[in-house]
Amino acid sequence: MPSNGTRKHTSSSNHHHQPPPHALGSSAPHYYDDDDGDTDRGSPLTSSSTSSRCWFGFLYSICQLLLFGSVILFVYWIIQHEEGFAWTANRGKQFNLHSILMLTGFIFLNGQSMLIYKSFLCCKKIYNKILHCIVFVCSVSAITIGVVSAIQAQHNVPKGAQPSHFYSLHSWIGLAAIGLFALQFVVGFFSFLVLLCCDQATRGFRSRLLPTHVTFGLIIFHLASAACLTGILQTARYRLSGKDGHPAYKDFEEPTIVINAVGACIIALCILIPYIVRNCGQKRKSL
Repeated sequence: MPSNGTRKHTSSSNHHHQPPPHALGSSAPHYYDDDDGDTDRGSPLTSSSTSSRCWFGFLYSICQLLLFGSVILFVYWIIQHEEGFAWTANRGKQFNLHSILMLTGFIFLNGQSMLIYKSFLCCKKIYNKILHCIVFVCSVSAITIGVVSAIQAQHNVPKGAQPSHFYSLHSWIGLAAIGLFALQFVVGFFSFLVLLCCDQATRGFRSRLLPTHVTFGLIIFHLASAACLTGILQTARYRLSGKDGHPAYKDFEEPTIVINAVGACIIALCILIPYIVRNCGQKRKSL
């Protein structure tokens, strides 16, 4: 029979090794959204306080203004100063079509697809996944048509001239972004939608993969932004040359201001979207 001292020691030892409250399923603070295993365990959830919601709403509104503003400004620049779009017959207009499709796919739709998970937290996560996938497919479609338009425009040269493809830094960055974009879509579709048919068996794998998926999404967005910025600069330097009735880029007239504003929107999005994805948003309801 143990002595009193032994009993006290055992009681003290048991107390010392008592598991933390969160291990017992208590109501201790829970810092990560864990509704179905597909969570970003590397990012703390923000508080659900009024000030946090207002801060998130403000940043989200600015992001939407920049996303829509970049597309609207570029469409205005093309229609007002560059005579619009064309699928064939006019090389300049074909490149205009290429430019707006790549901006729409790489920046607008890609940005929206990343913000979806921060926008509809009242919905079941599967609905967000499906919507994210649909917007991503629209983005891939716009990019694919944009690339085809650029190739056709390069072939639209005078007889005897040799078309040139993928010789510029802009095209190299674009190809890298397209390749990673396609890889991200295939891996994400298979891992986070197809594997849901074995939800319990693949929960751990999806949870471990998610931080990498999110990080690569942000890397691709920055790479796509670099492609768009170099393309915009290349277009501006060529079109705003001061020849054939066009103003010079250095004269800082309306075309220059508009095209610079588009570039500024893209740069601002490169700052805001990663901040929102990594730091903002409320805890998702488990539905």
